[in-house]
Amino acid sequence: MVRKKAIDAHVSTDPKFHHWKSRFKAATGAFEMGMPAEARTLVYRSMMEAEGLKDSKFAVPVCQVGLAVISMEQGKQKEAKELFEKGLRALEHQTEDDAQEAYAAGLRFFAIWHENNHDLEEAEKCCRQSVDILKKFGQESAVQFAYSLSDLCYVLIRNGKLEEAETLIPAAIGILNVTVGEDDPTYDWAKMIYRICLNKNDEALWMENFEASVNHLQLKVGEKNPNLVRALSAYAEALKKRGMTEKLESMKENFTALMKA
Repeated sequence: MVRKKAIDAHVSTDPKFHHWKSRFKAATGAFEMGMPAEARTLVYRSMMEAEGLKDSKFAVPVCQVGLAVISMEQGKQKEAKELFEKGLRALEHQTEDDAQEAYAAGLRFFAIWHENNHDLEEAEKCCRQSVDILKKFGQESAVQFAYSLSDLCYVLIRNGKLEEAETLIPAAIGILNVTVGEDDPTYDWAKMIYRICLNKNDEALWMENFEASVNHLQLKVGEKNPNLVRALSAYAEALKKRGMTEKLESMKENFTALMKA
């Protein structure tokens, strides 16, 4: 069976662990819907619950990484970094496959922290490490591998390595197509990356395709989805570098994520 969440890699017979996992998944769902405050409350409760579990060695650092992701989204960058480092350090030193899969997933989010703090080289390193870990596992970890591969390609584009991204992204699209399906937003994310690569030599065309892709993504997941905000922030930066301020201002009418750009 293919897993869609990294925490599903951990198998436990403890009913309390299953209750904890349900609450943590509810937190991730709230976060993906653009509700970080609600997600934060749920993760705090999950953290308190995790400390009393038999499986606390796995659950506690997973909660720390989850809280780091939310803190990052809320602009608490210092707090996020400390939580990332604490949670990832604990998972890294566990040799079990489930902990390593969770560690790899956490690295993918830590890459976003580096990206937000203008260190794209470190973001690329985190994504590459995540991909390298996940590719060692079997089909059950294929979804996590595709997520990390998609994010690696996104960072490669931002680092100007479009040829490598174009080579890698079809594998992620293929995996997502047969696992989560075309209706899943992560499939749209990967397809958006592919379209940018495909039109890398035609700036006007890749911009046109990008805007169509993010518009489609916004209609599907809402204006506060983290990946949507992330993509639009990078696009705003690209427009500013090109002196295309009028285009940026006109796009703000359709994308509230650009209001602070």
